[in-house]
Amino acid sequence: MRGSVLRLIIIGCFASFMTSCINSETQAPQAVTTDTLVDIGTHKLRVVLSDIKSEYTIVLEAGGGRYSDAYKAIQDTLAELTGMNVMSYDRSGFGKSELGPDKFNALDEVAALKKCLEAQGFKDQFILVGHSYGGFLIQLFTSQYPELVCGLVLIDPMNATFVDRFGLDTLNAVTPYFENPTKNHEKAGNRMVDHFPESLEIMRGKELPEEMPVILITAGNPPFSPEIWRKCHEEMAMNSEQHKMIIAEGSNHDILSENPEIVLNAIVELAQMIEPE
Repeated sequence: MRGSVLRLIIIGCFASFMTSCINSETQAPQAVTTDTLVDIGTHKLRVVLSDIKSEYTIVLEAGGGRYSDAYKAIQDTLAELTGMNVMSYDRSGFGKSELGPDKFNALDEVAALKKCLEAQGFKDQFILVGHSYGGFLIQLFTSQYPELVCGLVLIDPMNATFVDRFGLDTLNAVTPYFENPTKNHEKAGNRMVDHFPESLEIMRGKELPEEMPVILITAGNPPFSPEIWRKCHEEMAMNSEQHKMIIAEGSNHDILSENPEIVLNAIVELAQMIEPE
């Protein structure tokens, strides 16, 4: 509890400091936050939007089995520091979102996100932020719709190269799977595992776009085979001067909970690279 309170205090202090520096002459923009269900045709997704008039939208993608609440501590602060719209959401079947179709793979996930954004009037200029499996999904989104994305923040991301080196069977052995799923999140979790090999086939051999600004945050304490995990992240970030890797020293895989300020700093840094003042 003390650690959580301290982190929130740090974030608050950082926000106050950055706001005074960035907006010394004008008042910082205030986000209007809404929590709604957005109809994408097949089902509805829960969306938390910190709305500020901007041509850019920062999209926050949670890790596997997680949902929008993972970003709750930083979302409004992020909108006010960057002056950009910030959207988090619950993927299909998780949190308050509906489950959607039975046959629903990772390609369907990223198509659902695109429809969700379009339904709210957001067409392009997306900065995508993704943790773990969410990091894999935003890589997939970028491979499918590169013209819509202007930057990525990858938080200890899953990636195809790691899975191939570590072994899919080995990974599945430590991934939750429900024998008799009855709840939506159980069905959605099983669906994610069942269809993961299909998306791996799509992402094998694909590198991050060289011209796109990317910040990759890797855990100081990797969740799996440390040498393979870190090496794969280094390889992801090394093919362009536009890419940068940050080590979250002392943090485990759940960097969002353990070190939210490093995530906040990285997103603000990327936003300033894309839209310099």
